[in-house]
Amino acid sequence: MRRSKLKSDESCTAGTGALIIFIAMILLSSIIVVTLIGVTEKITQRTDKTAEDARMKNVNTVIITGAWVYDSYDDMLFMMEFGPAGEAVERLDVIYVLTCTDQDGTFNFRSAALGDSRGGSSIAVWEVGTPGPGEVGHAMVNNFQPGGIYMFTLDGGTQEDPTSDECGPIYLDTEGINANLYLHIPNGMSTHQVLTLSSGREIGSQLI
Repeated sequence: MRRSKLKSDESCTAGTGALIIFIAMILLSSIIVVTLIGVTEKITQRTDKTAEDARMKNVNTVIITGAWVYDSYDDMLFMMEFGPAGEAVERLDVIYVLTCTDQDGTFNFRSAALGDSRGGSSIAVWEVGTPGPGEVGHAMVNNFQPGGIYMFTLDGGTQEDPTSDECGPIYLDTEGINANLYLHIPNGMSTHQVLTLSSGREIGSQLI
């Protein structure tokens, strides 16, 4: 029997080396792709956050900073502050919505432009530091400036009967409920405030 002498196959060795290099290149490419995707996501998120921050700094915002019982029937007094950015807002473009739900489940609401009583008791809007209702020189504010602080009054009642006292201080006390006040402003975000009699219904008592 003739024996064949085994010889090393240099071509096979070269092929195996090339395969290893090829697999290594694929793995390296995968790592690079994953890294690029991660960096792209972070950049996108940061860009979105920057855009949102910029938008937030340029829209109109308003918050209610105080609320009090204003008379012995259904009037309330509020203080609001506009954000330092944004643009001037016409008073008639600011819409308020006052709501409350009775113990029996009846939902009451009234809504109008700020300063418009829609047939209820006279209400006013003025800037802090200027004469208020009944004082010499008092005038209704017609527009709100960024960074401005203003006072305004509201009275209870419903859309159908603005002379009634639903959602007013005495009504809240009698029913043992809270009310909700919403302010809607153009080119901006709405604000919501829960009205609750924290210290009684006497004039001057807080409503928040």
